[in-house]
Amino acid sequence: MDPKKRLLLLIGAMFTAAVIYFAVDIMTRTTPPWRRNRGNADSLARDSTMARPASAPAEVVTTFFTDNETFEYRVRKNEVLGSIAEKFHFPLDSIRLLNGLSLDNIIENQKLKVRVRALHQVGPGEVLGKIARKYGVAERAIMEANNITKPERQVQEGKTIAIPRPKK
Repeated sequence: MDPKKRLLLLIGAMFTAAVIYFAVDIMTRTTPPWRRNRGNADSLARDSTMARPASAPAEVVTTFFTDNETFEYRVRKNEVLGSIAEKFHFPLDSIRLLNGLSLDNIIENQKLKVRVRALHQVGPGEVLGKIARKYGVAERAIMEANNITKPERQVQEGKTIAIPRPKK
């Protein structure tokens, strides 16, 4: 092979290796957007989706979404499994598997486990619109997932609400 071609090939291979090395290095050291702190420590302590131990300093609190939170949902009258799956944007087969169901038969007031994006504890002065914007989910989706008909009365400080996964 011509020495010039060999040199160009070697330089190209070294450049490609360097790009890959730095890309992987940056990806492993960068915090993804859903795990980044936003705001100061006091607002994070109020808005956090994670429970913070009393002994933990406020700086440790982070807001991130695991999409693995399990929420216990109570079946309403005339509700079917398919509508529950649609409400939480969670596959029907996954709901069956999570609850050990072989059929789609469910009854009123039955408790079902569903996976949600997060569980959120309502902070002082928070309204449903602010919570929905924070998680990138429609207000209506949060209302349906939590059987909320009157948000001004039912979304109160200290209440824990399920945040469904956003539609893809």
